[in-house]
Amino acid sequence: MTAKKDTLANNNYPWINPIGGFGDQLMLSGVLKQVIEQFPSKRFNLARRTNYLTFLKRHPAIAEVGFPPKDSEIIGVDYWSMEKLGPGNQRPFQILARRFGLTTPVEEHLYIPDPIEDDPLLYDIIPWKKRNIVIAPASDSPRKVIHPSIWHRAVQMLRSDGSLVLQVGRLGDLHIRNAYSLLGLTTPRQLFSLISRCDLVITSDNFIMHAAHLMGAPAVAIWGPTHHRVYGYPEQTHLQMPKTCELGEDEECIGPHVNRKGKLYNTPCPHKDRHCMDKIRPVDIYKTAKKVLMGI
Repeated sequence: MTAKKDTLANNNYPWINPIGGFGDQLMLSGVLKQVIEQFPSKRFNLARRTNYLTFLKRHPAIAEVGFPPKDSEIIGVDYWSMEKLGPGNQRPFQILARRFGLTTPVEEHLYIPDPIEDDPLLYDIIPWKKRNIVIAPASDSPRKVIHPSIWHRAVQMLRSDGSLVLQVGRLGDLHIRNAYSLLGLTTPRQLFSLISRCDLVITSDNFIMHAAHLMGAPAVAIWGPTHHRVYGYPEQTHLQMPKTCELGEDEECIGPHVNRKGKLYNTPCPHKDRHCMDKIRPVDIYKTAKKVLMGI
């Protein structure tokens, strides 16, 4: 088939309109992998958008990355607006799986194309210790973020036991004192390899929580406005902070039924010192981490 005919054939495939963060990309990639495993002839095109090729470029389910022609079939992946979110079969992965024609429930296996490779240059700058812990305090939503002073005290406790604490994230993220900063020094794909070399991940509800699941790495995840039964993974250890606002246990202040038009996602909690994430005690983070490291 000529390149022109191949392009015309690809134009007959439905186009996926990517949206969300890196964690959402990982879930979408995992769903698409299961789709082509069950339906080998199925393919999709991917609308080209900034930052959405990290885990989908060269994906076996993606035929073409580009710009949809007029009147193309567009598949949205905004699972939060498709069905009511919840535990069990209403988790985001399950909703996405149904969106692409899978019968649920399905196993929530995440997937990335291409092998994960080590980065010796990165590893050479890290002062490795006998026990190495990754922390990922940041989130795109301020409502998922713990006050940095809490992280600081937790890091002090972990370091007092001789652990190296590595902070990962974007260059502009706030550095937690006494953590060894790798902010802005890793690509998302490099983080997979780094996580696999460490003994524990401590994170909030963000991309690193999903990455730990993909790599099978031990993880402690801290939750507040979102719930681990909806977004977390069963093999992880979850610290769920009770809400101090009027919302119920499974309701989210940044969820679709409260967060109309997405305006609240990028705003801080209005309850200030009653912010649910700030109810976590540093000693609870430390003790939970110790239990996971000791296999208790």
